[in-house]
Amino acid sequence: MSFSILIVDDQEAFAHQIRVRLEREGYEAEVGSRRDDVLSLLQERRFNLVISDMKMPQMDGLELLGEVKGKYPDTAFIIMTAFGSVETAVDAMKRGANDYITKPFPPEELLLTIKNVLEKQSLLHEIKVLRKEVERRYSFGNFIGKSPRMQEVYDLISDVAETDATVLIRGETGTGKELVAKSIHFNSSRKDRIFVGINCGALTETLLESELFGYEKGAFTGAMKQKLGKFEQADGGTLFLDEVGDFSPSTQVKLLRVLQERVIERVGGNREVKVDVRIIAATNRDLEEEVAKGGFREDLYYRINVVPIWLPPLRERREDIPLLAKYFLAKYTHMFNRDTTLISQEVLNEMMTCDWPGNVRQLENVIERAIIMAKGSSITHIDLLDKPKRTEGKLVEARPRYIPDLENLPFKEAKRRLIKEYEREYITGLLKRCKGSITLSSNISHLDMKTLRRKMEEYALYKEDFKSKDSE
Repeated sequence: MSFSILIVDDQEAFAHQIRVRLEREGYEAEVGSRRDDVLSLLQERRFNLVISDMKMPQMDGLELLGEVKGKYPDTAFIIMTAFGSVETAVDAMKRGANDYITKPFPPEELLLTIKNVLEKQSLLHEIKVLRKEVERRYSFGNFIGKSPRMQEVYDLISDVAETDATVLIRGETGTGKELVAKSIHFNSSRKDRIFVGINCGALTETLLESELFGYEKGAFTGAMKQKLGKFEQADGGTLFLDEVGDFSPSTQVKLLRVLQERVIERVGGNREVKVDVRIIAATNRDLEEEVAKGGFREDLYYRINVVPIWLPPLRERREDIPLLAKYFLAKYTHMFNRDTTLISQEVLNEMMTCDWPGNVRQLENVIERAIIMAKGSSITHIDLLDKPKRTEGKLVEARPRYIPDLENLPFKEAKRRLIKEYEREYITGLLKRCKGSITLSSNISHLDMKTLRRKMEEYALYKEDFKSKDSE
């Protein structure tokens, strides 16, 4: 990238010397000495940097600094001042100058100052662009859904984002709870601070406490140095606690203290650390039932359930399915550089009749898989995995919908067996379609390869068995 620099000095010979040296270094440079000429140059083109002398007959350097920062805030500014006028240079820095340099100076010093200022300015610009993209991505206008149920959700997000109230997001798996949490954060007064998320259900009790509260050096075997937890990392920002219903009783007590007193103690420590964190929690559990059974503290329930937001499952907002499908179609055709631009009406009709137990996440996976498998510019077939398939005229279930004697088992054991059966059948079908490719299977399922291999080993599934013609 070639940076453009405007040099402003009433000593024209000196300014031209700087211009020649800068152009030799690859910069584009212009020179101005009179007020009207300088202001015209600033209007005609965009400069990355202005280097201006402090004292000039027609125009004061501070006056020019005010003009530049007022009209062109992204333009950097370096002030040149005579030796002994450091106080004036400091005043310029307070008014928005990026740096200063005292005359006389060697060319190398000027080049180094310019390099440092432009590098910092470029970094700030990148951060600004990224922040705008994040804000655009999580703005209310980018939620996909026009159904009345989702309009209610948008209104709640808008109302609660302006406060620091604790929010509890409820809904089935795959309904978009983390998306809502990020939308609340990036539309709040904390949007310029960090958003930290953690899936509490994926960690053991001991590991979860270490991740949340951090630990002191020597707190346990392997604690070689102090580690800050998620609460301290999110200080000033937002902490998203996904699957908060999976907290153990002891972790519930610690979370309650944070909510009440805004302090934590690291594992192995005895010093209180103050934290300023907004907490947004989420769960797919029936917390009211857990409270009634004694599995979840009632006082903690009321602390985190200040503002509840219920996300409807996809089957209760079917009018949003075509919008979501087209959004994911555009997303993944761009990602995979495919020419698939249409979804046939037959496929849309089929999608409208499905119950979508995996909700929006399942729909996204189905569209992603359909794009990968599509042969032309239109998606004319979708594989829903739980739909029955016909083989040689016979109807064959893709996976068992019923396990014998399931009703005779305790609920938790029946649920465990059903999930195991679902996982085994899902991964088997996945490997068949991908002909044993771990990479493709991982991309389609959104399971990382380590997890996928672990589950394949658990169910005695070997990729070599899916590469034969019989499995294609």
